[in-house]
Amino acid sequence: MAVVLRHLLAPGHSHGGFEVDVHDGHEAEVHGAEEHVEAAEYTLDLRIAAVFVILAGALLFGLPTLLFKQFQNPDALVPRLLRGFAGGVIVALALVHIIPSAIGELNSLMAFPVGGCAILFGIVALVLIDNTMAAMMLPPAYKQHMHDNAASNKAAHQHHHHSGPAGPSDVARHAAAEQRDVEAAAAAQSAGHVHQCMRNLSASSWLASSAKPVSNVRQCVTAYSMELGCIFHSVIIGVGLGVLTESRSLIVTLMIALAVHQGLEALALGSVLALTSFPFIKKMAMLVLYSITTPIGIAVGIAVSSSYDPSSVTSRAVQGTLNGVSGGMLLYIGMFQLIAEEFSRGDILVHTRLRLGMYAALCLGAASMCILGIWA
Repeated sequence: MAVVLRHLLAPGHSHGGFEVDVHDGHEAEVHGAEEHVEAAEYTLDLRIAAVFVILAGALLFGLPTLLFKQFQNPDALVPRLLRGFAGGVIVALALVHIIPSAIGELNSLMAFPVGGCAILFGIVALVLIDNTMAAMMLPPAYKQHMHDNAASNKAAHQHHHHSGPAGPSDVARHAAAEQRDVEAAAAAQSAGHVHQCMRNLSASSWLASSAKPVSNVRQCVTAYSMELGCIFHSVIIGVGLGVLTESRSLIVTLMIALAVHQGLEALALGSVLALTSFPFIKKMAMLVLYSITTPIGIAVGIAVSSSYDPSSVTSRAVQGTLNGVSGGMLLYIGMFQLIAEEFSRGDILVHTRLRLGMYAALCLGAASMCILGIWA
C-alpha cells in the first residue's frame, strides 16, 4: 500500500483526470515572491521621487509664513484669514482623512469600538499635555501674583461679609496689592532665566492681554501640540506610500495628492509658528522637522516593502492606534486652539466683512482637504 501511495503521489502522475504535483504550491510561492520583487523594482524610482516631491511641497507651502513679516501680526487681515483656513484644514484632516481610517482599522480587530477609544485618548492626552506645558511655561512672578490676588480677594470678601462697607484700611490694602502687581511685573521682566515664550510677558502684560484670544504661551503650546499630532500622521501616510508596489499610476496620483496634502498641513503649522515668540531658527527647525517626516516614512516603507503586510493584525493595530491618537489630537487642536480661539475674538462680531471672510476661509480650508480625500 505504501508503494502504491508513493506511486500515486509521484510528481507528474495522473489520477482520475487530475495531475498531482507536490511542487505546485512551492513553485507558486516562489513565482509570487519573484513577481513582488519585480513590482517593487518597477515602482522604486517613483517612490524615491515621492520623497523629494512631498518634501518640496511641504516647504513650498510652509516657508512663506515664516519668511514674510505680515504673517507675524495677529491682527492683520491676511494672517487671520490664513488661520481660519488652517482651522478648516486641520479639522477636515482629522475628520475625513485620519479618524475614519483609524476606526476602520481598529474596529475590524474586535467587537469593542476601540477606534473611538484611541481617538478619545488622543484628545484627553493633548488636554493634559496642553495644560501641563502652559503651567510649566508661566513666569514665576505671574504665578505668585495669581496666588496673592486670590488670597487678597478671599480676605476682602470675608472682611466685607463680616464688617460691612470698606474702610480706609481696605483702601490701603488694595493699594498695597497694586504695588505688588507692579513689583511682580518688574521681576518678571528682569528675570534672565524666563522661557523664550515668556520673555516679553510679565505679570502686568498677562493681565493687560487677558482680553486677547491668543497669548504667547498658548501659541507656543499650540505649536508644540500641533507639531506632535502632524508628525504621527505624516509618518503613517509615508510608510503607506513607501510600501506600494502594484501600480505606477496609483503612486503618481498619491504623490501629487500628498504633496498638496502635506503642503496644506505645513501652511497651517507655519501660520501657528509665525505667531510664537520662538527664535527664527527654532521656527524653521520645527517646520523642517515636520516636512521631513513623510519622506522618512516613505524611506522606511521602501526598506520594509518586501516583508511588510498591511493586512496583518499587527500592522492594522499599530496604524490604527497611531492614526486614532493623532486624529484626536488634531481634532482638539483644530476645534479648540484654532477655530474657537480665532472666532471668539470680539471684532469678528461687529465687522461683517471680516466675519464673512473668516467663514469663507474656514470652508475653503475644509473643502480643500475633503477634495483631496478622493485621492489620498
